[in-house]
Amino acid sequence: MKIIKGEARHARELHETEKESFSIPWTEASIRYEISQDISICFVAIDDAVDEVGIDEVGIEKILGHVYMRQVFDEGEIINIAVKKIFRCKGVAKFLLRELFAEAKIRGIKKIFLDVRESNLPAINLYKKFGFVAAGTRKFYYSQPFEDAIIMQTTLNPNH
Repeated sequence: MKIIKGEARHARELHETEKESFSIPWTEASIRYEISQDISICFVAIDDAVDEVGIDEVGIEKILGHVYMRQVFDEGEIINIAVKKIFRCKGVAKFLLRELFAEAKIRGIKKIFLDVRESNLPAINLYKKFGFVAAGTRKFYYSQPFEDAIIMQTTLNPNH
């Protein structure tokens, strides 16, 4: 696996991953727009076993998962993190978060926030391993099905 910066050309495949990950996925256009913003940080995990640069037979990377974060001054908000179903529980999200944290430190981000469905225990446990703690709740934040979101935050240590 290799982590690279997300680009507009990845939007179609990122949308496919979102469709199998979220009840209301982002559109290709929304993804393309997000990636193009200066305040946005996007990384994708690609399968580097396809060939030495992870290119498949049609000339695009085989994407395993992705993460988007928006930066506002010294804070970041993880907007989406998604991994294709067949690659879940294989460390893809962990590698994406490591790369995101490294980039956040370079950009001077001190705190990172995210929202997560209260029933998404695998994600919550992963976030806790990265130092995230519950900071609040957003009632009925998610739909299809309706569910509360847990607001989680972590403070980055610039020395680690």
